[in-house]
Amino acid sequence: MKRLLWFTCCSIQSLVWTTAAQATPISESAYLPTTKVENVPTNLLAQVTPSAESPSTPPSPPEPIVTDDYKLPTSPGFSIFNPVGFGADNNTVFFSVSYQKRTRFTQIADGEAGFGIGLGDAYRSLGAELSYSINSFGSSAGFGSGAFNIKLHKRLSEDTSVAVGWNQFLQVRFKGGPNLGTDFPSNSYYVAGTKIFRTRANADDFFSRVAVTGGVGSGVFLRFDRTLSPGTSNSGLNAFGSVGVRVARPVSAILEWTGQDLAAGLSIAPFENFPLVITPAIRDLAGAGDGARFVVGSSVAFNF
Repeated sequence: MKRLLWFTCCSIQSLVWTTAAQATPISESAYLPTTKVENVPTNLLAQVTPSAESPSTPPSPPEPIVTDDYKLPTSPGFSIFNPVGFGADNNTVFFSVSYQKRTRFTQIADGEAGFGIGLGDAYRSLGAELSYSINSFGSSAGFGSGAFNIKLHKRLSEDTSVAVGWNQFLQVRFKGGPNLGTDFPSNSYYVAGTKIFRTRANADDFFSRVAVTGGVGSGVFLRFDRTLSPGTSNSGLNAFGSVGVRVARPVSAILEWTGQDLAAGLSIAPFENFPLVITPAIRDLAGAGDGARFVVGSSVAFNF
């Protein structure tokens, strides 16, 4: 292995989307990286519905940003659920695991996981992420059930990147679990861009970075009533956005609108020399859902 990189689960966002009858992984959370890469989001905090399986978020890999002053081996992310403009590339393999105290409209706890790989070179040409999100550990669906996701991303500069993605383009189901309802929507497309502002020269200083992400997407990004109400169409687009502030070296504070609900949380890189990122957050603060829900995700990435 050439390097050990970090990756937060996420959203995301960003790679591995899962379909959950009532579960939501943390997928596309995000990060602010290390050596050559300042990573991304990730977010597997997906949404879930009582009767229809709505895509959870995929594990978001390290989304690189080239910054000369960012030499730390591990740094926190800047997204909880939403996909971001940065992505994994250069043979980066990433893994994520998430847990939610209860899924939306239920009192059932569940866990999710995701894994994937980043190929190509987003700085010189184009980066590509391919991931698979495991939607449930058995509480909401058959263990291992989930979906494949793909993301193409391009770094326009050291601090700016854009991406297009297609989540849940191929779903996989295994027997077991409640498997309530049907997946809805079956696909989610999005376009996202992220800009990182350097408020202080040294990345180790307090409040040294602010990451702003904006995008539009279909499917899971639409208003909750658009995806669940009988007779309504899940076509069209809706806006989403995230703001992440690097409060201190190991911690970022995140606030985001997913298109359905408001979420707030932290991204924590507890070990300076080990690529582990943990993202605790509260979903459904406003908008869809039946009240606030606690979710937490963790992730790691390796560059071969």
